Amino acid sequence: MKWINQKIGRQLMFAFYMVFIALSLTSAIVYTYTERKIDQTNATFDDLRERRTNANTLANEWTLVQSNVKSYVLFGTPEILDTIKANQREINRLTTWFEKNAIYEQGKEYAVATRTLYDDYFGTALPLLTEYVAGKTDGSIDETFLDPKTLASLSNGENLFNENGTLKGSNSQLTTDTDAAGIDTLLTDYLTLIQNKETEAKTNLLGEMRVAQFIWLSNLVVLIIILLLLVRPFISRVTKQVNTLSRDSALLASGEDINTIPLPKRQDELYILTTSFNRMATSIADNKVHMLAKNEELQAQQEELVAQQEELQAQQEELEEALEITLRSEQHLKYRNELTETLASRETLTAYPEIIEKLVAITHSEIGALLFLDQHDVRSTIEYGMTEEMVGQLVKDDQSLFHRARVLKRPVHSSKQVAHDSPLPYPYYMYEVAVPILDPNEEQIIACVYLVRYRDAFTPEQMGDILSFSHQLSLSLMRMGIYEKMMHEKNKTGQLLNSIREAVVYIEHESDELLVNEPLMKLFPEVQTEYQDDSNLSSFRQAMSALSAIIDEPEPFEQYIEQIVEQNLPKDSLLVSIRSHSAYIQIYAEKIQINQVWVGTMLVLRDVTKETEADRMKEEFVSTVSHELRTPLSSIYGFTELMLNREIDPPKQRKYLTTIHSETGRLTTLVNDFLDVQRMESSEQRYQMATFDLVQLAAELIDFHDASHTTHELSFEAVGPIMIDADAEKIKQLLNNLLSNAIKYSPDGGNVAIRIENHDGFAEITIRDQGIGIPQEAMSKLFDKFYRVDNSETRKIGGTGLGLSICKEIVKHHNGTIDVESTIGAGSTFTIRFPIAVISTILTYEE
Repeated sequence: MKWINQKIGRQLMFAFYMVFIALSLTSAIVYTYTERKIDQTNATFDDLRERRTNANTLANEWTLVQSNVKSYVLFGTPEILDTIKANQREINRLTTWFEKNAIYEQGKEYAVATRTLYDDYFGTALPLLTEYVAGKTDGSIDETFLDPKTLASLSNGENLFNENGTLKGSNSQLTTDTDAAGIDTLLTDYLTLIQNKETEAKTNLLGEMRVAQFIWLSNLVVLIIILLLLVRPFISRVTKQVNTLSRDSALLASGEDINTIPLPKRQDELYILTTSFNRMATSIADNKVHMLAKNEELQAQQEELVAQQEELQAQQEELEEALEITLRSEQHLKYRNELTETLASRETLTAYPEIIEKLVAITHSEIGALLFLDQHDVRSTIEYGMTEEMVGQLVKDDQSLFHRARVLKRPVHSSKQVAHDSPLPYPYYMYEVAVPILDPNEEQIIACVYLVRYRDAFTPEQMGDILSFSHQLSLSLMRMGIYEKMMHEKNKTGQLLNSIREAVVYIEHESDELLVNEPLMKLFPEVQTEYQDDSNLSSFRQAMSALSAIIDEPEPFEQYIEQIVEQNLPKDSLLVSIRSHSAYIQIYAEKIQINQVWVGTMLVLRDVTKETEADRMKEEFVSTVSHELRTPLSSIYGFTELMLNREIDPPKQRKYLTTIHSETGRLTTLVNDFLDVQRMESSEQRYQMATFDLVQLAAELIDFHDASHTTHELSFEAVGPIMIDADAEKIKQLLNNLLSNAIKYSPDGGNVAIRIENHDGFAEITIRDQGIGIPQEAMSKLFDKFYRVDNSETRKIGGTGLGLSICKEIVKHHNGTIDVESTIGAGSTFTIRFPIAVISTILTYEE
């Protein structure tokens, strides 16, 4: 402890480390404890989630087996038997899993019941039904419906059935249904147990989190107590001692005498500092006497230094004069270098004022001008210190020095006395020089430098500078002309590229220059960086690498680009998808040859999303229509074959004919939908417009659907009658499609509400169901032709994807609108608006 008290830093670090160690240990304990509890809870959740999933899957498999067995007994196809065996394997796997992993009493009971049902069903019932179907297939059994007596006559059924077809030991008969009510009850109890276990695990985790929070708060309280008990007294002691030293230092600095400062108890830095300060104060008091004697001696030395200072002042004036000459020379060289750099720069197109300004400064002229000429006249002028009037007089006066230089095509100079008072108030001499700048190729004057001085004539050195700069300016103007032509051609090429609708990348082989057009940037904004504008990319590989990042399968694309880089152009184009198949791009490359020389490569990226999507929808439509046609045709074919090959009593004939008529109507509706779409697309659809009551038409349709569907409750509310100008049959088709969809996509039943009202001069129809709903990502394509929402529930329901497309076309032709709002699992709401023809009294219909 004594070693710690010797240094203030050690005392601070000791307190810091104590707090840090205590806080770290408690934090580590709390963190480890919390992580362990969270891991245990997550493991429990994962186990419960797996048990719930397997239980639901097993129940679904039993449901599928019962459905498939019925189909197998009815149709007897081997494919259905394969499906049943696949279901059997899955049920056996899940049952085995429950037998091995059941840890709760309900799970064990569920596993035992499922195994018992599995052995009875697949060990006894299924072989018997398989033998029965085999007999129907080979013709030994000829009956339309399953007869238990027939099962009793089979080899597998002799031990199970009495002669009258009843099960031995029971008066019941065997059917393809399985009584799984007991298993369903066990499943419900098992799932309830899992849910309770999850709730218990969540509650335990929340309790552990509260304990951890309490420990953290305790750490903070302990930290505050330590700061108050240790740090605060330490700071007060140090501050008091420092304030004492500061006060006595100020007194000592002002020349006052001070007393010795008491030493602190701890021998730390403050102890050493106080000891040193006391010694210093004693030393200063002793030295004060000696300084008074030295002061008189220094006074005499000061007088001697004043004399030496006057001598140094004279020498300094000589040095300043030499420095001024050096600075002027340096400034002159600086102007020359800047002018040379400006002339050599590519950006001298905007540097003419700077050029004439530097020429005036280098030659010590007062005014000057740079005049640019074409074949006949002065094109433009850049002046320095000259007014427009002075420049105009210089250009128009045939006797001016500028005209002499233009005629002689060589430098000329002159001097003349000026008597008037402009720009000086007294007579003066004006010295002029004009230097023509010639085009080296054509010996034509392209510019002229004009300079004027008032004090003295131009020296030979200054004339040499002017001639030298005129030659450099000539080369610079020539280079600028070439540069302007190059920029013009480059801009023209860029405009041509931007006018192409496809995205284009051009690679110049010799210079490695890369040109792209605006459609590329719009189609692929990812290839731009903060250092690039909209028409240039620094590196072809960099751009293609950025593009490869958004391609779904980049390997073929990268191989294609590598062939282009190696100048081995692929013969075929490449089709790739980007951004998770949201768009499709066709890529091909072409050689660019000039005078039979391959100078560059043109890479074209064409957006073929619409074409690809159209092909995909066409394939889906063919598949969907084939499926929709196959089902009714199979029924029609099967029943007609039965009626042709067998003698059937009249009641069954009527039943078969009713089914055939229903399936024929279904086929007719499907074909009519397709023909309607074709006529609407080709604008051949005819509409018979008339004024009728929309409410009455809707009520008739709702009566029909209400009588046809017992599992759905249809409610109808209308404010009317409401008269509209429309084709009654098309409006009936529109409402029929929407009502059928509302019922079809509500497989669990529920309420379908229809409301018609007058809203701001429009007939507004609202159809709301409680069905499966529509995903938000499908809203934008919902009314597209052949489009169907792709999920498991809609695939079970079926359809062609034409109904809503036809609805949209009908609404559009009647100058109306159709909108939809939907929430997954909560149903959908379709709203249609038509212009009203006649507004009548308000009535309310409820159904």
